[in-house]
Amino acid sequence: MPSSPQINVLYLAPGQEIVSPKQFRASNPEILATGAGTQLAKMTLSMLVKYGTHASLIEAKNMLYVTERTSIPIPRLFAAYAYGPLDRDVADFGSVYDTYIFMEFVEGEDLGKSWGTYTSTEKQIISTDLKKHMTELRSLSAPGYIGSVHEGPVTDVILEWSTTSRGPFKSEGDFNATIVDTFVAKSKGQIGPYIRGMVDAHKHGIVFTHGDLRPDNVIVKNGRVMAIIDWEMAGWYPDYWEFAKAFYLEVFMNDWASHLLGVLTPYYCEQLMHAKLMSVLW
Repeated sequence: MPSSPQINVLYLAPGQEIVSPKQFRASNPEILATGAGTQLAKMTLSMLVKYGTHASLIEAKNMLYVTERTSIPIPRLFAAYAYGPLDRDVADFGSVYDTYIFMEFVEGEDLGKSWGTYTSTEKQIISTDLKKHMTELRSLSAPGYIGSVHEGPVTDVILEWSTTSRGPFKSEGDFNATIVDTFVAKSKGQIGPYIRGMVDAHKHGIVFTHGDLRPDNVIVKNGRVMAIIDWEMAGWYPDYWEFAKAFYLEVFMNDWASHLLGVLTPYYCEQLMHAKLMSVLW
C-alpha cells in the first residue's frame, strides 16, 4: 500500500486542472445532498462535485459515452478520479478509495420539486423533450452484452446486495439466470421453476438505458429539459428495463406517471415481474 493516498485520474477535460480533495475541501463547497456513502456539493457557480465511497467512476464513463454519441443534455464532465488507498476500515466505509466526479452545474430545477407548478401544455412539452431523448438513447447501437459501458458490470441495485456475479453478461439468458439463481438462494420453498418460467417468458432486445428516470433526475428551466442527471445505473439492458425501473418506485400521487406512459414504451407485465424480483433482491 502506498505511504500516502494517490489521485488516479480516469478523465480530465481539455483546459481543466485536477482539483485535489484537499483543494476541494478548502473551497468550502455547499453541500446540496447527502446519501449512503455519496455527497453532492456545489464547488463554484458552475461546478458540481459528486464524491464519496459509493460514487462511481462508471457513472463518469457512462456520461462520457452518451455525450460523445448523442445530443442528449447531460452535465459536462470536467474531471473524474479515484483517491486512495485511505487508512480506514473497509467494513465501515465499503472502500479504501473515494471517487470524485467534477461536472457542470446545470441551472434549473428538478421535476421532483417543480412538476406540480407546470400547466398541462407545459408538461406535454417537457414530456415531448424526454421522449426525444429516450428514443435517441435507445437507438444507440447495441454491443451485444448486458452491463455498463466498455463491457463493465451491471450496476443496477437488483444485483448490488444479493450477489457478486454482476457480469457483464453475454445475453439476456445469462442475465436472467443470475437473477433467478440469486432470487432462489434468498427465498424459501420450491419457487425456482415458477420464477424461472416468469423471467424467461419473453425475449427482449438490448438497448441503452438510463435506469433511474424519475422526476428528481430531470432538470428543467423555462419549461424545457436542460439535463438528465444521475447516470450511475445506466448501461445495456433488456428493452423493458427503463419502464420497469421508472415505475418501480412510482406512487402515482400526481400525473407524472400518466405522462411517462407517453415517454416510454410500456411493458406492464415485465414491470410487475421486476417488482416481484426486487421485493426479494433489494
